[in-house]
Amino acid sequence: MVRRFKSLFAHWSRRLKRQLAGERYHPELHYMRGPGPKTKARMANGESVRES
Repeated sequence: MVRRFKSLFAHWSRRLKRQLAGERYHPELHYMRGPGPKTKARMANGESVRES
């Protein structure tokens, strides 16, 4: 239990330090990377991704 609290506290403190230091925005922390499962399924079936 104490170990878990220490690791959570360390995680929170690192995050707080980053935010206070004004670290640049990293979109990979906020958005999924790469195509999603629907796109992968379409590509596997040979359908076009864009249907225009």
